Amino acid sequence: MILLLLLLLAGGVFAFWRMRSGSAPAAPENSNVPLSPSNPPSEQAAPPVTNEVQSDLFGSANYESESFKVGEIAIGGESELLLSEDSPEPLEITSIRGEAFTEKNKPEVKLVLTWKTNKLSRSEIQYAKGVGQAAESLEEDDYSFNHSVLIPGLDPASTYIYTILSRDRFGNEISSDSHAVYTGSKTVSLFDLIADAVGEVFGWAIKKN
Repeated sequence: MILLLLLLLAGGVFAFWRMRSGSAPAAPENSNVPLSPSNPPSEQAAPPVTNEVQSDLFGSANYESESFKVGEIAIGGESELLLSEDSPEPLEITSIRGEAFTEKNKPEVKLVLTWKTNKLSRSEIQYAKGVGQAAESLEEDDYSFNHSVLIPGLDPASTYIYTILSRDRFGNEISSDSHAVYTGSKTVSLFDLIADAVGEVFGWAIKKN
């Protein structure tokens, strides 16, 4: 009798447990059921993979270009050229210098003239031996800021007057003041000095003969 009661009690407990476990609904596969230690996920969904590449490292500078005007770009020495020709200042001649020299065993004197202009210009040099004499001219071939010419064939022991006339690319002209240079004493050889000295000492005897 007692054994029968125990069997009936065990059967009722087992039936009650089956009813409880069978009545709990299963969670859907993609439902938003919160996770808990008693209900761990079997697999976590990986984030979607896209082919987009972030390009904000350097901003939009990697894909955009800027435009410049020609006048805004200057390279090296060309900047001086552009600024000087566009300058509203008038054409000027400065640093005029003349130096005469002679070459060995040659009677002629050469004159070196140097000067500067604040703009690209080409110059003409007019020179004459003394005041009121016929002038000769010498002209440069190229435009420049720093100028120099060599005038050959000058007489020694003479004074030469010269003037510089400069002209820029736009036709503006300017003339310098007149400058004078002395070519120095004539070079005399030792033989000429001895001959002159002998003539002064014995000139009376030569005249008598």
